[in-house]
Amino acid sequence: MKKLSIFLIASLSVIMIISSCKKDDENYGPPTLNFIGGEGYVDSDATVAENTYFKVGISAVANIESNEKLSTLQLTRTMFGIVYTDTTLTINENTYAIDFEFNAQAKGVVETIAFKVTDKAGKTAEKSLVITYEATAESVAKTTGINMGSFNDDFGSFYSTTTNQVYNITTASENQSKIDFLFYKGSANGPTIASPADIQANTVYAIENWTTKNATMFMETSISASDFDAIGDEYTFPTFENSSSDINQIEANDVIMFQTVDNRLGLIKLNSINSRGDYAIIDVIVSQ
Repeated sequence: MKKLSIFLIASLSVIMIISSCKKDDENYGPPTLNFIGGEGYVDSDATVAENTYFKVGISAVANIESNEKLSTLQLTRTMFGIVYTDTTLTINENTYAIDFEFNAQAKGVVETIAFKVTDKAGKTAEKSLVITYEATAESVAKTTGINMGSFNDDFGSFYSTTTNQVYNITTASENQSKIDFLFYKGSANGPTIASPADIQANTVYAIENWTTKNATMFMETSISASDFDAIGDEYTFPTFENSSSDINQIEANDVIMFQTVDNRLGLIKLNSINSRGDYAIIDVIVSQ
């Protein structure tokens, strides 16, 4: 019995030692995860220009007490509450550094880029960035003092933003692919800027048989005439959010935004409209 008791005590001591070691191991902290800073890196929440690329670097180090090797690095990208990138890299190192190059999203989008490193003991460390994407200024050209008339007026009614010319119905028919918008006074719509693809404009000018009708789209804006006048060689356009083929009942000092069929953005400012509403002077800005 004496020998048995000694054996039991010894066994219990071993169990207690193992248990104690296991408890200590569980108390070890997680690995370390940090962003790499310096020139060329984004290492904190930031605003980034759309249609560009940016670099994020991360550095991970095993916990110095546990010395458990790093096992995985998970990368996620989230927009509008939806994870659209979820990638896990296998590591098996004590230290690990890597750079990622990301593509900027469209203007107005906000995304979260998150990293999580896990060691072989299952301990984790996480870091994330919130990136807001903004519009970039575009090179623009401005043409001022453009005279436009309604149907059968002395001035042409059709305009091309590529040639910066006004065309009458005959020359417009000969240059259909160049025409981006037209002007007319409608009996119900009043003074109107419209696309060659607009149904009402087709009736007014009897251009139903045109083989090319550029589907320019328009939207009203809150841009003032003075703001328009202050625009120089570059401009950051607001988001285009409409699909209207015309804007009617236009008045002097209105500023209209448009998008051409080849996705160029532009602005039209109504300088003046005569009392009959069938003659207008406009300025045009268009991206290059």
